[in-house]
Amino acid sequence: MKVLVTGATGHSGRHVVAGLKDVDVRVLVRDPAKAPEGVEVVVGDIKDPAEAAENVDAVYLIWPFFTAEGIEEAVKPFEGKKIVYLSAMSAEDGGVWGDVEAAIRAVTDDWTFLRVTGLATNTLGWAQQAKTGVVRAPYGQAKRSLVHERDVADMAVKALTGDPRQEIYLVTGPEALSQADQAEIIGKALGTPVRWEEQPPEEAKTQLAQYMGEEFATSALAHWASLVDDPEPVSLDVAKVAGHPARPFEDWAREHFS
Repeated sequence: MKVLVTGATGHSGRHVVAGLKDVDVRVLVRDPAKAPEGVEVVVGDIKDPAEAAENVDAVYLIWPFFTAEGIEEAVKPFEGKKIVYLSAMSAEDGGVWGDVEAAIRAVTDDWTFLRVTGLATNTLGWAQQAKTGVVRAPYGQAKRSLVHERDVADMAVKALTGDPRQEIYLVTGPEALSQADQAEIIGKALGTPVRWEEQPPEEAKTQLAQYMGEEFATSALAHWASLVDDPEPVSLDVAKVAGHPARPFEDWAREHFS
């Protein structure tokens, strides 16, 4: 069996590579200097993966863009192959993740969608602020069930090497924590108190729109606002598929901030 891992230098992809034992692994990367050791390396872009897709049986797919523009052409080389896609819970409402899922369904019947509520690694965006003792961001009381990237990778490896077909998993951490609580936990890992400072949503929107576009920024802020009163769900799919409980945010924070 040969598996292609896209996003192999990223947070979950590198753990997917490490978890694929006794399997031929090929990675698609932009910078070969950052590629994992001991695997076949193809240098290229996910929007043009034809070379990387040759003679592989399964693909771990990362689509790292805020729109689905170009996805139909990008997945054509994966026709008929097993595709495990790192998606998002909001895919059921459409958007970029829903569009990518639809494009995958159009080229293969052998797919697995890992719909995460949110990745704990996204809080690395607070790292510089946390070191000053204050995280300033919107919706501190939004409650999120962020998942450890190792749990995502464990589920991906099971899906890539196992038999699931047309499975959708909700991938979450073991509990929903407010963003303010997450910042406090990061402070404990750093060994210095970190407090939350509420940022006006319009100010946050201006900042976010600079790199994700105004439409996506507006959608993200609306989602976080909804989580104040309606927390993200907690799923048992990690335990069901990976065979171990989801790792708590405290463990993630100690690994990344200690």
